[in-house]
Amino acid sequence: MAERPRGARSVRQRLLLWLALPVALFILVDAWASYRAALDTAQRAFDRLLVTSAHALADLIRLEGGALQITLPHAALELYGDEAGVAERQGDADTRSRMIYRVSYLDGEYLAGERAVAPYQGLAPVHPRYGVRLALYGTQLAGEPVRMAALWQPVETHEGLRYVVVQVGEPSAYRGRIARAILWQTLARQALLLAVLLVLIWCVATVALRPLREFARRLEVRTAADLQPVAVQPQAPQELLPVVSAFNGLLERARDAQAAQQRFVADASHQLRTPLAVLKLQAHAGLAREVPEREALQQVAATIERTSRVVQQLLTWNRARSAVPREQMGRIDLRDLLEEVAVELSPLLAARHQAFQFDAEPCSWEGPGWMVREIAVNLLHNAMSYAAEGGALGLRLARTGREICIAVYDDGPGLSAQMERDLFVPFVSGDARARGAGLGLAICRDLAHACGGRLQVCNRRVDGVVHGLDAMLWLPASPHGPAAGCDASKSPHERAQHR
Repeated sequence: MAERPRGARSVRQRLLLWLALPVALFILVDAWASYRAALDTAQRAFDRLLVTSAHALADLIRLEGGALQITLPHAALELYGDEAGVAERQGDADTRSRMIYRVSYLDGEYLAGERAVAPYQGLAPVHPRYGVRLALYGTQLAGEPVRMAALWQPVETHEGLRYVVVQVGEPSAYRGRIARAILWQTLARQALLLAVLLVLIWCVATVALRPLREFARRLEVRTAADLQPVAVQPQAPQELLPVVSAFNGLLERARDAQAAQQRFVADASHQLRTPLAVLKLQAHAGLAREVPEREALQQVAATIERTSRVVQQLLTWNRARSAVPREQMGRIDLRDLLEEVAVELSPLLAARHQAFQFDAEPCSWEGPGWMVREIAVNLLHNAMSYAAEGGALGLRLARTGREICIAVYDDGPGLSAQMERDLFVPFVSGDARARGAGLGLAICRDLAHACGGRLQVCNRRVDGVVHGLDAMLWLPASPHGPAAGCDASKSPHERAQHR
């Protein structure tokens, strides 16, 4: 089992993290909004209570004995504190809202209530909600924040109608405690909801990932040789299907690579068995002095040379049947490449006294240049090997539209009917008269396919008589363009003559 990378998180952890953080942030924002809303609601509710209390106190003011008096009933004494001091009421403020009040004239002259309360300065505007002169404000009393309501109330005195200011207040801490209590209750409920949500996410992710774990277990019990496609279970989720499809594609490519490797081993074994057996017999014959020593060494050297060529062809064939790496793709001039091939094989042409014609125009092409070179070398080498000494052969490069044609032609005997049928069959060869084709043409065909093109080999006939062989490699002019076939009725040799 593969080692888990450091810092890697499971899908469940990612879901929990990605969902928990936004939800937690939403809970905090919602809780703060709820706290502000609760505080504003408590503010309005208690302000209304202060205004009601101020009106109630104003109704208790009476003219008695030529002076204004205010007498609180027993129930009101429980609500409003006496003048025992603010410190005593501060202790009660932790458990209940104790009110304080002060009644004074407009000039601030004390009439009744708490002397420590500062008289309201100035003239309050008419309140839009209550329709009376009323001021709601915050102040400090003995270092404690207090919310006050100041009400302007007309009363009858012995001097006539006068205004008094009724001030009623209570500690603001009580309102804050109510808002904070609502905040903590909201946070507790939402935290519990978040915990339940995370547990549900964990459980749902565990159940949803069960098919993936089943898929992993099925792969773990497989042997290395089992490359059959993985069957998709009916209950598998749709999200798993692309993974299974991609994995089956990988298995298919692995099967193809394994089959190609096995074919290569079988082909190499088949092709090397005979040369190695011959080499063994030649070595034994030399050791037993059945043939002269020099002749035995010459036979061994010739066998080794043929075996080396077969090994080189097998390696090239294996490369041709593999995918072309991207680094082997490049833009080249096919004319320069073919000139190099012609110069390389010119000593062999001179040794056989063969007339060679080279006809090519500059042609830029993008692709694996070594493959085109290998095809050209094989085709030209075959033409030189099977054409008669003193015969004629040629190499031609032409570009027409979206096609590029590299043609090797000769005036040899051409292909027999049997060889035309077995032209690209590996390890099938013939003598010079039958004009056989062996492993080299099979390599050229696979190389042509790897380049995106195709190879066509056909006899050149004039009035029904074979006058040579044309081998044509058709390549796409663009890297992804198609390579077209050729017209077998008109050979490159005839086209060269027509030019």
